[in-house]
Amino acid sequence: MQATARNFQEEKLIDLKAFHTFGEMKVGLEQRLGDKHQYSPGVHLVIDIGTKQLNSRQVRELEDVLLDRGMHLKEVLSSASIRPDSMKTEIETAFSGMPGYGETVLICRHLRSGQRFFSPGNLVILGDINPGAEVIAVGNILVMGALKGVAHAGYLGDESAVIAAYRLNPTQLRIANHITRPPDGEKVMVREPEMARIRTGKVVIEKLKI
Repeated sequence: MQATARNFQEEKLIDLKAFHTFGEMKVGLEQRLGDKHQYSPGVHLVIDIGTKQLNSRQVRELEDVLLDRGMHLKEVLSSASIRPDSMKTEIETAFSGMPGYGETVLICRHLRSGQRFFSPGNLVILGDINPGAEVIAVGNILVMGALKGVAHAGYLGDESAVIAAYRLNPTQLRIANHITRPPDGEKVMVREPEMARIRTGKVVIEKLKI
């Protein structure tokens, strides 16, 4: 069984893996966007930077380039960490002991209400998932921020998948076919990283040691 294609806003992929520096990436992006037939206002773009590393300021600069042309940055794909070594270590530590998947999609931004993202493997978000936003992964989900929206791990039925966040306060959690949500009206004060997993057929929340 294969994951279904994303049926969200119109999106296109721009491949910037061949560029070595951020300056070259930015110029290359601007040149690609000059093709009005390929990239029109309103399109949502996915930028693949390969094994390169970007910081949050550089990601915002790329986003500004798109916004100036009426386009939107949907996500940045990288096979390397986008944060310093300490953040890379935290990600690796958090994923240790989790079920393994060959592919990890990395998103370096906050997700707003109405945004929806899918990963055919693991999904790592370096930012917050705000109420009204949704993330879906065939594998595990790790949020290096606050998870306040909807998260669905183990999309194809893997009950060993987990959802972890620095601040786990979701609208809804789903692992495989198991769904849980906070009781209506209840406010939960989360002060430490937590992880959701399936135990004895139920979604349980545990402390996450990082």
